[in-house]
Amino acid sequence: MKLGYMTNAFGALVGSGGGVTNIKDVRYVTVCDDEEAISEITSKGFHAVEMFDGNISSYEENPEKFRKILEKHNAELLGVYIGAGFIYQDCLEDELYRIDKVSKLASAFGATHVVLGGGAVRGTGIRESDYELLAKGLEKARGIIEKHGLVASYHPHLGSMAENPEQIHKLFALTDIAFCPDVAHLQAGGGDALELVKAYSDRIRYVHLKDWNGKEFVPLGKGIVDLKGIIQHLKEKNYTGDWLVEIDGYSGSPSEACETSYQFLQELL
Repeated sequence: MKLGYMTNAFGALVGSGGGVTNIKDVRYVTVCDDEEAISEITSKGFHAVEMFDGNISSYEENPEKFRKILEKHNAELLGVYIGAGFIYQDCLEDELYRIDKVSKLASAFGATHVVLGGGAVRGTGIRESDYELLAKGLEKARGIIEKHGLVASYHPHLGSMAENPEQIHKLFALTDIAFCPDVAHLQAGGGDALELVKAYSDRIRYVHLKDWNGKEFVPLGKGIVDLKGIIQHLKEKNYTGDWLVEIDGYSGSPSEACETSYQFLQELL
């Protein structure tokens, strides 16, 4: 079992500029100094990180620079998060190209997980046929990710096709890709995070721990998500996967959120 922290708490979220024109270049990017974020995270007790695909892609031409950052701070790359549309068939080839490229780099950096989040919502709304398109895209992406020796998981996300419980059940009936529950997104999407974790606990290999107070994401233990119940349930199920804390969008101090969340988990993990 490994416990990590997401660097996206330490800067604003943007998309990579090349993605405006080219689907193959779409990336999530946290606007921060990666080394400063990793240094802060490790100073609070975590020794693994997850990063957006755009952040690790910035080291593609100089991978040794990133390896030295990890080594200097006694850290490892646990996972990489990639956005996925998957319902536009003319774009799918380039989306998969991007996932292949990022997964290869993530593997070279020693990561374990690639998390896919999304399922695009059309301007005219979600079509029922989009769920099958998303499921097929996820299966193709999973094959690519696993080719690089990584665990592929799907992360239901606010603003995506799989936001609420009905949508999540609909998608998971069409694919058996691993489930990465972001427990605060599940709660904010109108679900009961614990019940959804119970429903799909046999396909969970990676968990995003986050809390939600009804207005924003907050440090662990400061919101309404039944984190203790979720962790206890998975432990009773002999869960052997990894854990990732992600407190993005918090209006308070990201360093305080990191420290508070680490201390919360000491009695639980």
